[in-house]
Amino acid sequence: MRAVVYDEVGGPEVLHLAEVQTPEPAADEALVRVLAVAVDFIQLHIRHGGSGRIGSPKEPAYGLAPLPRIPGGTACVEVVECGSAVSGVEVGERHLVGGLRPGSYVEYGVVSAGSLSLGTRDAPGLSAMPANFGPVEAAAFDYAPVAYHTLRVAAGLTAGETVLIHSAAGGTGVLAVQLAKHFGATVIGVASSDEKLGVVESLGADHTINSLTADVIEETLRLTDGEGVNVVWDPVGGDVFEQSPRAMAEGGRLVSLGSNSFTGTGTVEFWSFWVKNLRLIGWGGQSNSDAHAPEIMRELIELAEAGRLRPVVGGTYAFAEAAAAHAAIEARTPIGKVVLVS
Repeated sequence: MRAVVYDEVGGPEVLHLAEVQTPEPAADEALVRVLAVAVDFIQLHIRHGGSGRIGSPKEPAYGLAPLPRIPGGTACVEVVECGSAVSGVEVGERHLVGGLRPGSYVEYGVVSAGSLSLGTRDAPGLSAMPANFGPVEAAAFDYAPVAYHTLRVAAGLTAGETVLIHSAAGGTGVLAVQLAKHFGATVIGVASSDEKLGVVESLGADHTINSLTADVIEETLRLTDGEGVNVVWDPVGGDVFEQSPRAMAEGGRLVSLGSNSFTGTGTVEFWSFWVKNLRLIGWGGQSNSDAHAPEIMRELIELAEAGRLRPVVGGTYAFAEAAAAHAAIEARTPIGKVVLVS
C-alpha cells in the first residue's frame, strides 16, 4: 500500500511517498481504510525532531517509533475487516479516530477495536462524528473536543465573559470562535492577515486584531476599556504566552494548549498572576478521556448537525502532496484545517 514516510527528521521536504506492507489486524484490532487525515501542528513538531509533548522541536523524541516513520494523526476511516475477537464493530462503519498503526498517512491501518465506539445518539462514542459530515469535514473536526474542553471545562468560560482567541483562523481556532459564541462570550479573535480575520468575523467574532499590523495587547485593552479579558486561549506559545497576562482582567484565566509558534512554550513572570489573581491552566489532551466526554461529544455533534458549528477546510492534498501540505502550514497560509485524502 502507499504511505507517506520520512527517513530523517527535518523540514517538509523529508516527506515522501513509499510502498509499505499492508498491516494485518490482530484478534482485537480492526483493519481500516483511511479516507481523510487531519494535519495538525503536533505532526510538524515531531517531523522536525521533537516529541510533540510540549511543542518544542528541541525536546527528545520520547516514546516515538524509530525512523523511518509514518506520521500519525486523527483520521476519518472506514472499517474493512475485524479481528476474530472483535465485537460491536461492523464492516463499513465510519469512525473518526487516532492511534492507527503504522501511522495515519496510509491507505490502510489497524486500530484497537476498543478505540472504535460510535455509541448512541444520546451518548456518542469517542470515535463518533456528525452524520452530515463527509470524510474531509470529519477530519477537520478532529480538535472540536479540544476547543470545547479548553474553553468550557479547563478555562470555565461563561456567558457574559470576554475571551481573547489567538490563532483564531487556525484549524482549532475557527472552532473555538464558534464555541465561545455558543457559550455566550464576547470574542476577540487574533490572526495574521485581513483575509483570515474576514473568516473569523464571519464565524461570529465580535472584534478582530491583525497580529502583524497592531499591538495585540494594547488593542485588547482598548477594546475592553482597559479592563482586559477574562480568558486567553493560547495555542501559540512563545512571546504570545509571555505577553498575554498583560491583557487579562482581574481573576482572568490563561489556558495554554500548544506552541504552534515553533519557538517553545515561553516562560511566566508571576508578578501579574499575583497582583491580578490570575490562573494559568495547561491542557494535555485529557478531553478524550474526561468523564464528561460523552456529554461533550453529544453537544458538539448536535451543534454540527444543526449547522451551528462547522470546521473550515483550508486545503485538501493527496498523500503524494504531503510535503506541500506541511509547507503550507509552516508558511501560515491556510485558513482552517489542512486535510490529506488518500
